[in-house]
Amino acid sequence: MERFAILFGVLLCGLGLVGYFSPDTLGKSDARSPTALIPAGVGVILLICGLVVTAAPKARKHAMHLAAAVALLGAIGGFMPIRSHGLDFEKASVVSSVIMIALCAIFLILCIRSFVLIRIARREGLPDQPWQGEGPSR
Repeated sequence: MERFAILFGVLLCGLGLVGYFSPDTLGKSDARSPTALIPAGVGVILLICGLVVTAAPKARKHAMHLAAAVALLGAIGGFMPIRSHGLDFEKASVVSSVIMIALCAIFLILCIRSFVLIRIARREGLPDQPWQGEGPSR
């Protein structure tokens, strides 16, 4: 899951940067708004969680639960511009919000699926990760 966290983190960072520096590519925009960087903030947290798991695999459980919680908050928070402006897809903020909701929701679904599969594997007595139980110590 750390690879997905890094991937979705990079995608959300890109969305935030495009929304801030070139909002006209997403739709009509009056001016640069610092709130366009919100997807990048969510993305940075996901990216950090993925990198923490890569550097310290023992922190996997905590880092991935934090990443899932941040994705949930990102998906819920993405509805705020839609609530304000409606589903006006000509506005850059609405397009950015819909993309953020989609990315966060997909990542959250992948996290939940992973958590369920790990729980099933533990119940069956299988290793949590596919690479555990392999190698020279076997």
